Amino acid sequence: MLAYVIPGYLSHAVALFAGFEWKELLLPLLWFSVILLTLVIESQTAELVSIWFAPGAFVAMILAFLDVRIAIQLAVFVALTVLGLILTFSVIRPRVKAKAKSEKTNADALAGRLALVEEDIDNQSAKGVVKINGQLWTARTDSPDDKPVKGEWVEILRVEGAKLICKSKS
Repeated sequence: MLAYVIPGYLSHAVALFAGFEWKELLLPLLWFSVILLTLVIESQTAELVSIWFAPGAFVAMILAFLDVRIAIQLAVFVALTVLGLILTFSVIRPRVKAKAKSEKTNADALAGRLALVEEDIDNQSAKGVVKINGQLWTARTDSPDDKPVKGEWVEILRVEGAKLICKSKS
């Protein structure tokens, strides 16, 4: 009956397609879905939330194509995921956080540097200007008794708003 519906040159292709075992692709598709899901989740965050699942799922997918037992696929997936977690939290993440903390930017990078006094600094009269990196900043001293004069070098202690808090370099 199938021969009447399908032309002769297609009957062999249909028979091959009908005899294909779709269940052979079920596990590789499952592992591929895990890879896609973890990559989508990771793309939405920048916190290394799920990336360590992808390599384990990739190797498990290859094992599934090679018709390795599912217990071995699961064991390899879990082992590589745990290894990824250990590497992420013990080696990679601390280095990334340490590098991010050590790189100061903008005004925070000024603390600890030297600046040249352009206008005498006096906290009581609310005067004082220093020059650093070619920019003029309003400056105050940390101590009311400290009164640097024009031409002196001061050390920047911190930034408070738009003012540099300094101390005389002596």
